[in-house]
Amino acid sequence: MAAAERVVVDRATKVYNAGALNVFSELRMSVHDRETLCVLGPSGCGKTTLLRAMHGLIGLDEGRIVIDGLEVKRPRRDVAMVFQHFGLMPWKRVRENVAYGLELAGFSRADVDQRARKYIDLVGLSGFERAFPHELSGGMQQRVGLARALAMEPDILLMDEPFGSLDAQTREILQDELLRIYQQHPRTMVFITHSIEEAIALGDRIVVLTARPARVRETLTVDIPRPRTVAGVIAHPRFLELRDRCWHLLRERTTA
Repeated sequence: MAAAERVVVDRATKVYNAGALNVFSELRMSVHDRETLCVLGPSGCGKTTLLRAMHGLIGLDEGRIVIDGLEVKRPRRDVAMVFQHFGLMPWKRVRENVAYGLELAGFSRADVDQRARKYIDLVGLSGFERAFPHELSGGMQQRVGLARALAMEPDILLMDEPFGSLDAQTREILQDELLRIYQQHPRTMVFITHSIEEAIALGDRIVVLTARPARVRETLTVDIPRPRTVAGVIAHPRFLELRDRCWHLLRERTTA
């Protein structure tokens, strides 16, 4: 049986400047249960805007986004988002940053302590609980942001190009870490990226968007078995075919 649809984007349209800037129009896609859907597209085509609309941080001008049968109107407790620029509070230590969302949600002190310890360990930051963000590398800061989102134990995780600002080596390390975490704790995930290689390594399917106003150009199935590592994906016979197809779709739209 096909997996149930957890997230449905139905004819979503978003405009700015009194309609002068059409970011995406009549956009349609869906995300299945425990699937990682990666979204690729040219800069400015509304990928981050779409993710924020999925999280309920901004509204649509037309259409709707539905999660588990309910239209998204505001942020939900079972949906968490990891931002591109870490989003850490510089005056709070690692443990305090990870615990912040749990405390806002009203979890008990015992639950906050237990989850903070668990997810700090899961992302490989045990021993750095009392460090401030400025004392950490960029990769470690992004691990804190990931731990903060995972600590909420969301059913759905939204990732807004979380590794985009990192150097190539750190980026690949964190991609492998995310693959490991996903293997241990499968969940539904939407992952925005500009990197074709990252989309293939992490995704079960890849949605390629057109330039603004964005529509779905094509949806590709990443038929590379899990569990995965980045090196294993790159060595797989299907990798080059998928990469070339994604490049073709992006170049075709950009140069048309």
